[in-house]
Amino acid sequence: YKGSDDDTRADIGLVSRSVGANVAMVDGSAYYNEVFAVTEVKASSGPSRAASTADSGIDTSQLDGDTKQAFKQLFLYSRQVFAEQPDRRFMWGITICDNHIRACVLTSSGALASHEMDITTAKGRCDYIRLLVNWCLCDWHQLGFDPSVRYCEGERGNGHWEIDVPQMATGDAGMESAGSRYETQTYTITGARVAADHLFGRHTRCFVATPKQSTGNQGEVLIKDSWSYLGRHQVQERSGELGEIAFLTKINQMVDEHPEFAGTVPKLEDGGIVRLNINGHLAIDSVETVLGDLCRHLPKHSSDYAYTHVRLAMTPVGTRLRELRSVAELVVVISDALQAHKAVLDHCQILHRDISENNIMFTRSGNKICGMLIDFDNAVDANAARNRSGPVCTGTLPFMSVNNLRKAKVPRTAVDDMESILYLLIWLGVWGITTEHRKQTRGEDRRVVNWSMGVETAIDSKCYAMSSKSNLDILLNEFYTPPMSELGSTLQDEDDETIEDYEDLQIIVEEMREAIYDNPNVPGNAKGTTIRVDNTKAPAKTGRRANVSAIKQARRPIATSKGNKPEPVDSFEERAKPDIAKKIHEDVVGLLKFYADRIRSTTAF
Repeated sequence: YKGSDDDTRADIGLVSRSVGANVAMVDGSAYYNEVFAVTEVKASSGPSRAASTADSGIDTSQLDGDTKQAFKQLFLYSRQVFAEQPDRRFMWGITICDNHIRACVLTSSGALASHEMDITTAKGRCDYIRLLVNWCLCDWHQLGFDPSVRYCEGERGNGHWEIDVPQMATGDAGMESAGSRYETQTYTITGARVAADHLFGRHTRCFVATPKQSTGNQGEVLIKDSWSYLGRHQVQERSGELGEIAFLTKINQMVDEHPEFAGTVPKLEDGGIVRLNINGHLAIDSVETVLGDLCRHLPKHSSDYAYTHVRLAMTPVGTRLRELRSVAELVVVISDALQAHKAVLDHCQILHRDISENNIMFTRSGNKICGMLIDFDNAVDANAARNRSGPVCTGTLPFMSVNNLRKAKVPRTAVDDMESILYLLIWLGVWGITTEHRKQTRGEDRRVVNWSMGVETAIDSKCYAMSSKSNLDILLNEFYTPPMSELGSTLQDEDDETIEDYEDLQIIVEEMREAIYDNPNVPGNAKGTTIRVDNTKAPAKTGRRANVSAIKQARRPIATSKGNKPEPVDSFEERAKPDIAKKIHEDVVGLLKFYADRIRSTTAF
């Protein structure tokens, strides 16, 4: 495979040819964007007793080493295919270990494998030939492709991709009823922003596109294509079943009433559930449509919920945080996103729950810059969240709150998102804001690496860093500083704007930590990072940690108080109380707004 190395080069790739096309051998220089199935070949294999599914796909506990490795390699190749093919819905694969062949199908919900086909037997050869013949008779969508995403040949070989987006008018907030009309708007893709390079999950792709046929003043849009975990009925008792489309519809209505928030949240132009024309019948594109009755073998199968194909077209098209030019711009953008976060919670009762580096973007118009909070795929109705205290864990690992990480039995609140904002600012401060700064810190050993090394490690590391100002200073001392070659001489250190910017960010981070963990509205015995822990658990293995015993002490269990001292409580549970959570939310949003207003009053933007 061109552009691949030994670790990502599949042994065999199967390509499709239309009926009547000249059949020719592939010359060995195929790309991943040309195949509909990949094959991994191993020299030997012993017979196995089972090949069922488990939490992350196929259960390999009873397979021999070569067969396990074949599945692992197949998963790796499949990620390449999902990333390279914008029209890929699900993936076919084959493993060949000695004389034993298995067919695999890999979806957003998980992977399934067939029984072993032993080609030394007549039955095994017959089954394998039947598989190949059935593939030849399959429709395009049955091979895993999406007919609503098409490559169009252009003049002189300059082709382009087109994509159909369901129109809002075809259903209620994109959640079409069985009898509603299904109409689409066709867009021409001009660029890719996010590739679906994960094997399981939402398989989110983002494209920049323009309407194929002009509709008024509509210009570029961002198209988000993903598989969301939606309820089969429009019930609003759990997170996600409303869907991002319904959330954005409600948010856009809020913006119409409060135009000062225009541009700080996406505007939904088109969107809905993708449908496929199967034998003249429009079917909702979901994992159930792909697998049928085999869905019952999937690890996350439910009679009420399923991964469903959803597509949105939104404006404006934002830019990622790494394209910012300074800390000052970062502060303004984060403040705008927090203002949007508060407005969405206050006016729409929607809690975001997935603050991360990728979910805050910005737009630039001349000297004006505006932050934007995006991706409401993990959002939840705040009223429902307050009445639910189950072990829900959502978000992006380095930025997840401690309550979220430990699946605490307390409602998720705005404080969880404010924690995420704090972790995000620290993350950017350590690794650098701009692309150039990040190149200089790439591969370095920093303590925040612990935040992405597993749940237990992240909890311990965050509790230790946030337990006191002095512990936080350890992280702040690792903030980015420009190399001496950029400064020219040490005499420039005090005047260097980059150093001053990051020092300003350190001050903001210190004040945010105080507003969250030592907020005056929190009782004295609930400040800091005291949490209930299970002392029977083994200590978490971590990466670089300056003082292991101090970190474990920061995450100490609740003990019975003696004397006149108040009994300690779980700090994180205490901050989840509605009145306290609301005040912390207001304080953090107000803090960032204060600094953003100062910046805007003294600079061009």
